[in-house]
Amino acid sequence: MFSATIYLLAGYFNEAIEIDKNKKPKDISWKSALKLMKSPEEYLAKLLSFKDVVDANLVPAINVNAVKNQYLSMPSFTPETMATKSNAAKGVCSWVINIVKYYDVIQDVEPKRKALKEATE
Repeated sequence: MFSATIYLLAGYFNEAIEIDKNKKPKDISWKSALKLMKSPEEYLAKLLSFKDVVDANLVPAINVNAVKNQYLSMPSFTPETMATKSNAAKGVCSWVINIVKYYDVIQDVEPKRKALKEATE
């Protein structure tokens, strides 16, 4: 479950996530997740400010699609299921689900915003 955050934060949290030339994470193991969460305060700050990264359209679609295909498609990837493991896992699961939904909305709305701006200029 924490590996889903590695996919999403890849290219944005460079000091903790090594990426390839396509901005895909090279390692999504638990060891890599622990490295990502070495500083809980910094990890939380990255999660909380990630909306700005999505707004700027800086999240590689390939990483979002990996999260959708590998995690969100799993019936057990729900906040309720994660709550049976830990409250932290529940919170991170909710964040992943909601940030992917937000990403999808931004991808749908942004071209419309640009078209509106061009039409009104």
